[in-house]
Amino acid sequence: MPAEVEEDKKAIDLSGEVPPIEGEELDESLLLARDLMSTFVKTIKAFRLYPPENPSLNDFRNQLFRKFQLFLNKFHSFIFQIGEYYFSFKGKIIYENTDLNTSLAFRLYKDGLRELRFMEGLEESEIQGLVDILKRVDKIDQMEDDLVTLMWEGAFVHISYLATDEFLDEMPGIIPKSVEEFRQHLKFEPLAHKAALDFGEEGEQDGFDLEAILSEKTGEPPSTAVQQSVYFLTPDELERLRKETEAETAPTAVFNIIDILLEIMALEKEPEPFQDAVDVLQKMLAALLELGEFQKASDLLTRVYIILNTYQLADWQVKITQQFIEVAGEPPQIERIGKILEKEKGVKLEEVSKYLTLLRPNSIRALINLLGELSNSKARRVLCDVICEIGKNGIEIISSFINDHRWYLVRNIIYILARVGKEQALPYVQKGCNHGEARVRREAVQALGTIGGSKAFGLLVKALDDTDVRIRSMAALNLAKVGKKASLPHLLGVVQSKEFPKKEKAEIKAFFDAIGMSGCDEAVRPLQKLLEQRGWFDRKKKVEIRKGAANALALIGTPEAKSILKSGKNSKNHNVRQACLQAAERLAL
Repeated sequence: MPAEVEEDKKAIDLSGEVPPIEGEELDESLLLARDLMSTFVKTIKAFRLYPPENPSLNDFRNQLFRKFQLFLNKFHSFIFQIGEYYFSFKGKIIYENTDLNTSLAFRLYKDGLRELRFMEGLEESEIQGLVDILKRVDKIDQMEDDLVTLMWEGAFVHISYLATDEFLDEMPGIIPKSVEEFRQHLKFEPLAHKAALDFGEEGEQDGFDLEAILSEKTGEPPSTAVQQSVYFLTPDELERLRKETEAETAPTAVFNIIDILLEIMALEKEPEPFQDAVDVLQKMLAALLELGEFQKASDLLTRVYIILNTYQLADWQVKITQQFIEVAGEPPQIERIGKILEKEKGVKLEEVSKYLTLLRPNSIRALINLLGELSNSKARRVLCDVICEIGKNGIEIISSFINDHRWYLVRNIIYILARVGKEQALPYVQKGCNHGEARVRREAVQALGTIGGSKAFGLLVKALDDTDVRIRSMAALNLAKVGKKASLPHLLGVVQSKEFPKKEKAEIKAFFDAIGMSGCDEAVRPLQKLLEQRGWFDRKKKVEIRKGAANALALIGTPEAKSILKSGKNSKNHNVRQACLQAAERLAL
């Protein structure tokens, strides 16, 4: 056993990974950041190495939280950049490890994280949540989840991040205004050098069979009609055809067919040929979706939009074309997409997003149904953003899912409604405030802060009494954001209550920060009384109350608030003096 303990200590040892910092320009924040980073990396390593029941893990976590508190109380934020093999702070490397198997920086970098930010008010539960994510960073199925998605779903209040993510880097493509604009942005993959041999050149073929080509791509056998060919291929010819089909993502003739059909749509003046062309295009769009060819499906749908918006079409042509677009968003098509998202691990989600953003509002219900069924969290986030984009006039459809039995879907619906419906969404967000699952209520409180207004204000006041400490804290901060001066009586009522000193440290801080955010002079005198008051419970609680009151005064920042902090810096009471000194650093008093 001692040998195992020794090995564990060696594994957590960071000698060589946290380089010394030298130079005349060193400041206290850099030295504290280096010490904090050392503790941060050690804690993550310990949680990955030790079994969950090991008592040492509590020591690591508590030490990390204390280091964060020390740093954030002094400098208010800790932001470090993530390189491929290093973490840096103020341009200085404070952690570096080039071993791909053990480097925490490399694991975060390869999953898209470029910066982590910790803000004053950081809660111990948030530290635990972040540790829970990072301790299994090398066990995440990259095709089903990633670090960015887990951070997003963590809904941290005082932890944020900067990430490079494929489908976040590109905005959904807009419909071009003209043929020229479409052609400027249109990109086709270069044809393979053997493409000309596919059809016609050797004199053996006068055409092609789309079903046979698609069956090669999907691995499904062709229909009986396809097998009844007018000629037979030798084994060598079959092998050559198989290789050529695998080498090309789309046969040349398929592109030619799409171009011909689109020309028919643009130029045909007779209803029957026009309808026939649209019907074939509909089947080809379905086939592209079956194959997971979302980029080609987007190109096809975009070109149909161009025809609709730029060509002089008769009313009957407009109706058929619009029906084509509507059918693209119907449940069978969305179900095809869902199967690809759930099974295919090579799908580029930015291409999926681009295609889905082209759909009409009639697709919203099917997309939400898919949102509730998908287990792929990265795909769920894409769907949320797509529904926000195309659902701006579909609040009735979106809100109909607010009573769904799946709490995670209800949470996503509230997220979407807050961005789509604004005040119209309030009755549905209110239902979220009363939901039995705390994570839904947290999303509802965040949504109220986004929506704002008098009704949201009233709901946030009620949320101050929620049974969940994080919800109460979030409600206080959002109440100050929405109500400013009007929030003060409610916040002071909680802070001045006899039960308030018994609350957790993070909640105490959140309420005082909220009072400071209100920026009201009316809060100055009550805060001064709390800062200087004696006889409050145990010593630790006195310290937290005084620190919170001093920080709130600093946030208010009026001449009267500054005067109280200046006076407090010379107080005979050590705790009052320390609280005022730390708070005064914000104002450079």
